[in-house]
Amino acid sequence: MGEGAAHRLPPSGLRRRSLIAGAALLAGLVPMRLVHAAEPLEPDEEALFMTGTARPAADGRLEVDIHAWIFERENRWDLNAAFARYLGLSLKKLSPAARLRFNQRTALFHAESEEGKVIDVDFDGTSTRVTMPPSGKDGRCNLRVVIDMPRAPLLATSHSPQDWVQFHGVTGPGELLHRFRGQALVVPEQGISVISDIDDTIKRTQVRDRREMLLNTFARRFESAPRMAGWYRALAKVPGTRFHYLSASPIQLYPALSDFIRNADFPQGSMHLRESTTWRTLIPGDEDSRTHKLGVIGRLLAEFPQRRFVLVGDSGEADPEIYAQTFRSHPQRIESIVIRDVTGEGRTSDRYRATFEGIDPVRWHIVMPDTAAWPVQALN
Repeated sequence: MGEGAAHRLPPSGLRRRSLIAGAALLAGLVPMRLVHAAEPLEPDEEALFMTGTARPAADGRLEVDIHAWIFERENRWDLNAAFARYLGLSLKKLSPAARLRFNQRTALFHAESEEGKVIDVDFDGTSTRVTMPPSGKDGRCNLRVVIDMPRAPLLATSHSPQDWVQFHGVTGPGELLHRFRGQALVVPEQGISVISDIDDTIKRTQVRDRREMLLNTFARRFESAPRMAGWYRALAKVPGTRFHYLSASPIQLYPALSDFIRNADFPQGSMHLRESTTWRTLIPGDEDSRTHKLGVIGRLLAEFPQRRFVLVGDSGEADPEIYAQTFRSHPQRIESIVIRDVTGEGRTSDRYRATFEGIDPVRWHIVMPDTAAWPVQALN
C-alpha cells in the first residue's frame, strides 16, 4: 500500500469498528444495518444524565429510569460570534460574566452526538452496576432497571422530604472522580404530582417575542416568575407531592435550567425536555411542542396510575389547550389545571371559555402575573 493510500485510511477507532462489523457481517451473525460495534467512551466524550424518576417495586426494590446523552464537545467560536451578531450582541463588549454565561449556554449546541457508545452506571449505596444500551445516532440511550434499595439514606432536599436515587457513570477502573453524575426522583405510589411548564410559567422567557426569548435564554440571567417559587414550596409541603418539570426547551439547556430551579429555590423534581440536538430545531414548531408535552404527560399518567395530577402552565403557548385535552382523556386523574395568564386574556375570554367548555369551573384556574395568592382550591 502506498503512502497516499495510507493517508486515506480512517482513524484507528473507526477502522477497528469497521473490521469488527465486517467480520460479523461475513459470518452472517448480524443484520446488514449494523455499522458500528459498541465501544466505551473516549476521554474527550461525555455523558449527561437527565433527572428521571424511580418507583417502589412490589418486592421492596426500586425501578429506576435512566436517560443519558453521549456527546463530544466542539468549540465553535465562529458560530457563537455569528449567533451573537444575530442577537445584536458583541461578545467582545460583553462583561466577562456575561460572555461566560453566553458561551456556557450555547456550548452543548456545538456538541456532536456519539453513536454506538456504552457506559456502565453504579448506584450509590448499592452493589448494583448496569450497562446502558449503546447510544443511538442522536447520542441518546435509555434504560429501566430494578435495583436493591440503597443502604445509605436517600438524599432529601431542603424544602421537602423528596427522596432521590443517586448514581454515576463509570468511565474507567479505579476512578477517583465521578465526572458524570445523575439522580432519579423516587415517586410514591400515591400522592400529588405537579407537572409544571418552565418558560413563562416559572421563568420569565417571553416566548411570544422570538428575539427577547433568545436573549433571555442565552444572554441574560434567568429571572424567576414572581411568587411562583413560594407557591411551589407551599405545595411541596403536602405529603407525597412530587414535581415534574416539562418543557419544549432542548436538552442542551438542561444544565442551565437545572441550576435555575435550584438557585431560584423551586422544589427539585424530574426534568422532561425535548430531545433536540441541532441549532435547526432550537425553536420547536407548535405541533412538535404539543406532541412532546402530551407524550410526557401520557407517560407519567401511565407510570403512576394511582397518583393525582396538577397541571401548571401559562397562556403564552398551547398549555391551556394541551391540559384541557388531557383532562378530558383522564378526568378522574387530573386534580386541577392552573394557567398563569401572561397574555392578559382573563378567565372570561373566548379562548378560555372554548378551551375549558364542559369542564367543571372549579377544576381550572387562571392566575394573573400580579396575583398575590395561589388558588388554594386547586388541591381541594
